[in-house]
Amino acid sequence: MSLGKIVSYKSKSLWLFVSYLLLLICNSFLSLSIIPYKDIWKYDKLIHFSEYLILGILYLNALYHQDFKIKMLYPLLFISLIPIIDESIQIFVPNRIASVYDAFFDYLGCYMGMGLYYSIYRYKNG
Repeated sequence: MSLGKIVSYKSKSLWLFVSYLLLLICNSFLSLSIIPYKDIWKYDKLIHFSEYLILGILYLNALYHQDFKIKMLYPLLFISLIPIIDESIQIFVPNRIASVYDAFFDYLGCYMGMGLYYSIYRYKNG
């Protein structure tokens, strides 16, 4: 793979991660009064897990060409703040509830996504 393709791939994957992260954060600012709450409540934890599973995969993909030790250090510091920020925003938004359980499923999804990405990466690269 040439250097130009690596830089192009790296910048695209970084922008994809940042865009998805902004989408998650902007979603925290939305008041969900237009959606019947009881309809989504039963899927709430699955939604949190899925959102952050994707975020974990995108995050390691954005750091794909970095040394793997760097890949694991940054997620522990950076990714660990995102669910806290996400749930903290919801405290101030009408019709939203911050939950420790939601944050737990955010963390679980994120770290499972990173683990899944790492497993696939190791399988493909030996």
